[in-house]
Amino acid sequence: MIPERLAAAALALTEGVGWRTASRLLAVFGTPQNILTAEPERLAAVRGVSAQAKQNLAQVDLPHLAEDLDRWRAEGVRYSLWYEADYPAPFARMSDRPLIVFWRGSALPDPTRCVAIVGTRQPSQLTLQQTAEWTAYLAERGWAILSGLARGVDAAAHRAAAEAHGYSGAVLGCGILRLYPPEHAALAAQLEKNGVLLSEYAPDQLVRPDWLVLRNRLIVALCRAVLVMEAPAHSGALYAARFAQMQGVPVFAPPNSAGNRAILSAYAQPLPQTPADFLEALGRLPYPPEPSPSGAQLPLLFEEE
Repeated sequence: MIPERLAAAALALTEGVGWRTASRLLAVFGTPQNILTAEPERLAAVRGVSAQAKQNLAQVDLPHLAEDLDRWRAEGVRYSLWYEADYPAPFARMSDRPLIVFWRGSALPDPTRCVAIVGTRQPSQLTLQQTAEWTAYLAERGWAILSGLARGVDAAAHRAAAEAHGYSGAVLGCGILRLYPPEHAALAAQLEKNGVLLSEYAPDQLVRPDWLVLRNRLIVALCRAVLVMEAPAHSGALYAARFAQMQGVPVFAPPNSAGNRAILSAYAQPLPQTPADFLEALGRLPYPPEPSPSGAQLPLLFEEE
């Protein structure tokens, strides 16, 4: 008999199997164990599942995965599956939730006290200064700071939170053991001491451009608000703003760049004059957020820098 947690992890890590596909399979077979041991004819008969995904499921190497899970555990990597108690509650509200999340660090963030701070990889000095000041203010008052470990604004926010002895977490578009960018390895180690590194991808996976985009939906889901500190017209940071709009998470931005002015004209709120004013405004907003019916239909138009 395949252990339940091993079977669930295998299902979650099978390429081509996301939440919708897994739901269809579980509706037919009941458990991950039954999916992995299903006769090829029964698996082939399931509608709404690609032929490639079915082929990948038939080729799952459970002994190899068990070895990987043991090795990752030895590296300090923990994981939570979609049905487990420690799976982040905000993800359970997502229609495209990850089936598994890997994490390493002190603890997962409290989404009721968490703010995302994102922006361009090439910010102005004024933006870097503002990012550091706002991050320090929030971190010193017990707010978790979440970002993506990217160069520029992300890194500035992480460093300022760490220097203030506050919580800071990074959601990655790669595996936790294959950090991108690699020069941020020391910064990532700092975050693990009082924060978290989190990824929906297997710890050994190298970065992919589309994963850098998709990780933004998880950053947003874990936060009360998103601060876009500076974003050119085609900045990857605008994906976080768009996902926030889709999920109903409030977005704040100063009018200091083409991308920021675009989201301000569409749905973002002006960044208040001070972080104290921001916290006051945030306290008046409901939580959890309600997804935007219109935003959910909007295409993602921006490109990574």
